[in-house]
Amino acid sequence: MVQAQPNITLTLKQLGPLGAVVSAEQAAAFDHSFPIKRAETGLKTLTLWGRFTTQNGKDYLIAEGHNDALLHGSKVQFDAKYFYSQDGVKWVDLQAVDAETSKRASTIRTLLMGDPSKVHEIQEDDPNAPRPAVGEDGEPIPDEEGPKKLAFQIPELAVLRTKIDSINATCGVIPVGALQADALNHVVPNKLFSGAPNPEKLESYMHRTLAPGGPTLAQDLRGVWSLHYDPFKSVATLRSLLYPGYFFFFNAYEATWGSLAGLLGS
Repeated sequence: MVQAQPNITLTLKQLGPLGAVVSAEQAAAFDHSFPIKRAETGLKTLTLWGRFTTQNGKDYLIAEGHNDALLHGSKVQFDAKYFYSQDGVKWVDLQAVDAETSKRASTIRTLLMGDPSKVHEIQEDDPNAPRPAVGEDGEPIPDEEGPKKLAFQIPELAVLRTKIDSINATCGVIPVGALQADALNHVVPNKLFSGAPNPEKLESYMHRTLAPGGPTLAQDLRGVWSLHYDPFKSVATLRSLLYPGYFFFFNAYEATWGSLAGLLGS
């Protein structure tokens, strides 16, 4: 049977030894909350994307859902929707952020607080501030108050969404051949997919945002991925060294796969 979407229970089982764990209560809640949220939103797929640890212990669970992915040239557009929860029961929409806010949010490197109402403040130099006065020797005269700064308020949820988008831009792995484009350029599961011929090699995996048949992970920057293959279990596990909290598994015997991200906080 061809896998239409990652199985949450199977993914947690395979990646659990690597630290990809949720509480038993949250895992049990997924069985009911995910079908309900998928029905409410009208999405075809909804699965657990990952988890971000927080300072107050109320971690952010992230769910990702989408309808048909579309092929545009050499890229696959998923138009994904994201939701967050702190108990696995109630899921709240996580809105996209504009480019300017995302740029500022990416400068916040601290661990998330775990409070959705939290607002982070960053400061930037005022580009319209007057230039410092110049002395007779041509050197600028130091301003006792220092250069004028502008303060910006960045909601924690904007920081959270920025982290998700950043990880998705460089991770998001699928087995080569698992998806294909149909006559309408919809990217759908390949019904003839029977597994990767060399699951122990990076050539068997690719970014899901690239067109089927495109470059594999072997073409990525060297040293970005760590791959381990267990020939006894026929299971390969990938870990991103760029984002060490991203994990992916592929079961060569069952031709199943899944991934979780953000597991190490920031």
